[in-house]
Amino acid sequence: MRPRHRLAIAFLITTAVVVAAGWRWLDPEPAVYAAATDALRDAKIAVASAPSLCGTGAENFEGVSLNLIAAFRDANARGAALGNVSGLRDHFAIANSRQLAALEAQGLDEKVAGTERLPVLRLSRVGFSTDGLEALMCVRAQHGSAVVHLRKISGSWQVESQQEIQVAR
Repeated sequence: MRPRHRLAIAFLITTAVVVAAGWRWLDPEPAVYAAATDALRDAKIAVASAPSLCGTGAENFEGVSLNLIAAFRDANARGAALGNVSGLRDHFAIANSRQLAALEAQGLDEKVAGTERLPVLRLSRVGFSTDGLEALMCVRAQHGSAVVHLRKISGSWQVESQQEIQVAR
């Protein structure tokens, strides 16, 4: 076999391994969602992706760079796609956009979450720092919202801080 063919076969095998392993390495958002919701893993809730700025204006968040805030706003711009929350399936029910449209004030429609009416936690898209070591996202629930700042430490995402957001009604 020619060296060129060996190289092509090695490339194809490497590509197949990366594809089989999934896009986890290429899409850090699911790992950020898991870290941000880790404290809630025993709660009976449903989660959904819903791009949102949490009603934030031009304020700065303590300890968060303006570049990270800009990345968060860009990730949640009008028309942004939904984030991938499927990795949270082991701990929470997952609500899709059609199910969110049926959301009532008390929680999900019974057809969405079985016989229980579950409160929904809405997770915004994640804004990442240019070096990929910081993340900013919004978590919205029925009675409030928070902006969550995370940092990647030793390969895993850790919540650095949470700031509740006061939204004018």
